[in-house]
Amino acid sequence: MVLTETIIKNNFPSEFHATYDTKGVHNIQQNFFHETNDGKTRWVSESEFQFAGFGMKLMGFLMPGAFKKQSLKYLNDFKNFAENGTSVSEES
Repeated sequence: MVLTETIIKNNFPSEFHATYDTKGVHNIQQNFFHETNDGKTRWVSESEFQFAGFGMKLMGFLMPGAFKKQSLKYLNDFKNFAENGTSVSEES
C-alpha cells in the first residue's frame, strides 16, 4: 500500500494535524497534546475517514469497527513506543 502523508499543522508540543491518502481513502487526523496536573501528557486524537468509490464507501458503511480497531492499534503502538521504547519494527 502506498500512503501519502501531508502535514497540515505542526505546532509541537501542543498539536499536530495531518492527512493520509491512499487509493479510495482520505484520512484527516488531528492530534492535541495537553499536560496533566501530574506532569504527564494527555493525547487527544480525532480521525475522520472519507471514502471514494462505491467499494470503499460500502466497506466504510459495513465495517466501521475495522477502521476504529486499526486506529486504536496505532495509538497503542505509539503509546508503547513513547512510554516503554517498544518499537513495532522490532517485534517478531
